[in-house]
Amino acid sequence: MAAVLSSRPDSLERLARTLPSISATSLVTGMQKVTRTVMAEGAIVITRHDEPTMVLMSVDRYLKLEQAAAPNLDALTRQFDDMFARMQGPDSAQAMADAFAMGPEALGEAAVRAVGGTRKAGRAVKTPKAA
Repeated sequence: MAAVLSSRPDSLERLARTLPSISATSLVTGMQKVTRTVMAEGAIVITRHDEPTMVLMSVDRYLKLEQAAAPNLDALTRQFDDMFARMQGPDSAQAMADAFAMGPEALGEAAVRAVGGTRKAGRAVKTPKAA
C-alpha cells in the first residue's frame, strides 16, 4: 500500500487540504459524527497511520461523479448521425470515387494538402495555416 501512496503524493496532499479527515479508529468509534460531516461536506478522507487511504462520500456526490464520467450517448449519436449524413451527399460520393481512382503519388499529395502541408523532396512538410 505504501508504494501505491508514494506514486501519487500530489493528489494525496490535495485531498488532505480540500476534504475533512478522520482516522480509521475514529471512524469506528464515531460513525454518527462522520455521517454528519459527510452529509455536510459531501466527502471525508479516511486516514490510516496519518496517511489518506480512502474517501467516504455521500450518495449524491457519488452519483454526480458517476454521471460526469458517463458519455452522453444522445449527443454522440447526434454527432455520428450528422457526420454520416454529410458523407452521403453527392459531393462526398464523387470525392471518394476520385480518391480511389488516384495513383499512390497523387493520393499522397492529396493527403498532405488535406493536413495543410507541402511536399518537398519526397517528404511531407507541415506548413502553418493562415489565421
